[in-house]
Formats: sequence, C-alpha cells, structure tokens
Amino acid sequence: MAIDFYNAGMNAYESGNYTQSYEYFIQNKNEPRCAFALATLYYNGEGVTRDFKRSTHFYTIAADAGIIPAQVSAGFAYANAMGVTQNFEKAVTYLKKASAAGEASAKVTLAEIYAMGEAGGTREEAAKLIREVLAYSNSEEAMDIYNRYELNKV
Repeated sequence: MAIDFYNAGMNAYESGNYTQSYEYFIQNKNEPRCAFALATLYYNGEGVTRDFKRSTHFYTIAADAGIIPAQVSAGFAYANAMGVTQNFEKAVTYLKKASAAGEASAKVTLAEIYAMGEAGGTREEAAKLIREVLAYSNSEEAMDIYNRYELNKV
C-alpha cells in the first residue's frame, strides 16, 4: 500500500510536528496539495528555515494547478518581490484567476497593482474591484487602498 504523503503530512502538521510534515510533503513535492503545504511551511518557517524564494516556488506549482489560495499567495509574492523579482504581469495572471473565484484578498492586491498603473491596469478597474470588496465586507486593507489612491474620484 502506497503512502498518501499529503494526508500523512497533514496529520503530522496538525499534531504540531512541522519537521515530520515537511518530510512527508517533500516526498511528493510536485503534487499540488503537497506543494501548497510546502509553500506554507516555507512562508511561515514551520519545520524549515523561512524562505520566501522556496515558498513562492511551491505556491506557483500549486497555483498553476488551480489551487485558489495558492493563486492569491503567488500573486502577492510576485507583486511584492517575495523571494522573486517583482513581476506585476505574473502577479496579475494569478490574481485574476483568484479574483474570478471571488477571493477578496486577490481583488484588493489586484486593485492596488491597477491603481499604481501597472500591468496595463487602470484606476477605473481598481475602483471597481475595491467597490466589489467593500460591498460585502469592511476590509480595512480595501479602504486603505481606496483612500490612498483616491479611488473615490474615479
């Protein structure tokens, strides 16, 4: 019987044994769920040395496989140069997918990129995204971007 590395890793993680969880996840590192778990371990420095480059690498594997939280994290990492060269176009690729799935945090980060005039985005698009988020939440981050970039004037 083959070991289910993801479930074994999650069991170890939930027990607080992050080093053991890493050992399971790394055995199947290209499987999207394992890649997402590895990214989280590296991002948080749980069981491994905190490493944004590795975190972003594994978030990207999971994001390319369609894991929505990984798309948010990969987009944020590329937008903010977390272990990688800042790349707004790549960030937007991931954030658009997560945004289309309704992820508010993706919409906020995407709106900020657009408000800055990056990746072909416009202030009008930024304002629309922020208004979508604010229509159903009291997100302080969304309000900050709305006010900082004066999106109320759009």
